[in-house]
Amino acid sequence: MIIGAMNSPKRGVVEEIALFGEMGFDFVEITLEPPAALPERVIANRKAIVDVLHSYNFGVLAHCPWYFSVAHPYERVQKAIVEEFKRAFEAAAALGAKKVTAHTEWMPPGIQERAVMVARTIETVGKLRGFAAELGLELLVENAWASSFSIREFKRLFSEVDVGLTLDVGHASTADGEGVENYLREFRRRIGHVHLHDNDGKRDQHLPLGAGKADIGSAIRALKAQYDGTITLEIHSEDRDYLRLSKDKLEIAWFGKRQHEKNKEYAGGRG
Repeated sequence: MIIGAMNSPKRGVVEEIALFGEMGFDFVEITLEPPAALPERVIANRKAIVDVLHSYNFGVLAHCPWYFSVAHPYERVQKAIVEEFKRAFEAAAALGAKKVTAHTEWMPPGIQERAVMVARTIETVGKLRGFAAELGLELLVENAWASSFSIREFKRLFSEVDVGLTLDVGHASTADGEGVENYLREFRRRIGHVHLHDNDGKRDQHLPLGAGKADIGSAIRALKAQYDGTITLEIHSEDRDYLRLSKDKLEIAWFGKRQHEKNKEYAGGRG
């Protein structure tokens, strides 16, 4: 299990990576969003970003804006969004990322028929997979809620397009999320990355671990039984100390308190 953090796009990318490095994280998941992490700005600042990544021996994953549509009912708008996806992929590849996450459709229901939305999602994801592969990137698709894209619809997507899943534990733990264990049961071999955060058990809030009511302990135990890869703590708090606290909570839940303390002693003695 490898623990990373996601930058706030409101803050400088270099400064965010340095912060995560000092906190002892293993990698950064760069969300390529305005204002500070637009793909154009990331590419222009590539050398400084790569230098700080190397200084902390960090791996890097990439994350596209959650609001990029993959099934927009206006064809010309969707084409423009696909071009923005391509720019994000180029920025991700420039930093050495190997995996990039996109999202399922987020529009409110009623704008287009469900069957049309699902078909357009699959068509767009297929195109995006090809563009990503040309740059050496593996495309992952993140779950949101059943009202956005259900487990049943993910089954169809995965049967038609060879992409992986970014399992968002927080999203799966909302009232409309269909449950972490259900995702693990259906898509264990598809999971290429995990997002972890807490909530009140009803709606998406991206709270620090332990600050909500979602059964994060059970989710971590279920993950540990079937997954041993990258996990990003996607905590949306202005107080960054909650990132450090959430990292400790995840390590204790995964490794046990005694091993967690040994890991801290080892990390403190390096260099």
